[in-house]
Amino acid sequence: MHRWKPGIATLVIVLLASHLLGQIKAAGKLLIPTAGGRKSYKGIITITRVEIKIECDKKIFQLFNEFNSPKTGEIKVNTAEIERICVQKNTIFIIPKASFHQRYRHLFQPCERLISVIYFVVEKKDAMIFIMDNPTDINSLGKEVIKLINKRCKSTNTTSE
Repeated sequence: MHRWKPGIATLVIVLLASHLLGQIKAAGKLLIPTAGGRKSYKGIITITRVEIKIECDKKIFQLFNEFNSPKTGEIKVNTAEIERICVQKNTIFIIPKASFHQRYRHLFQPCERLISVIYFVVEKKDAMIFIMDNPTDINSLGKEVIKLINKRCKSTNTTSE
């Protein structure tokens, strides 16, 4: 019976380490579209393989849509509701699927993404924009998490069509 305890402890440590390594946590600003233009709110974004969590000041979630707003200062979204995550320099663009966009439509703003340089094809989508204070918060493991999420989202999009 005593032989199993070190094995279980090792398994728990390995599972916790893989969970901690498979995430991105960055401080920065969430850009919100307003009538006067874009307004930025300080916050923290955490991206794991299964969810995206954005923690900001509570009032920003209640300011735009009082009836559907969360009662806490954070939003948690399953990555299955994400169409794609794009990272450019110090900016994270979260492109939603329809269900996520309908619930939090006040947080998204129109963006353009260059798909093909040769034919100059530009894709127009709504995206949630998060600007990181420190671009090095996304290390190589973080980039792998984003690739995994995008690959999984792309495969579910092609199978559902």
